[in-house]
Amino acid sequence: MRWVYQPVEVQYPDGRWTLGRISAWWTDAAGELWCRLRTLPGACPQWRRYDPESILLLPSAGI
Repeated sequence: MRWVYQPVEVQYPDGRWTLGRISAWWTDAAGELWCRLRTLPGACPQWRRYDPESILLLPSAGI
């Protein structure tokens, strides 16, 4: 497991988007990438399989 602070934008199944952050990455025995994701405001963090189509990584620092 690797701890991080990564801002993201998350798409819900109904098409809505919300901001969130990833606080850790983990790769399981099958090679699948998982992220510890918390959506804003105030939701509890949960492990989700990373899907780049519905979890967009945002810049965490200026250019």
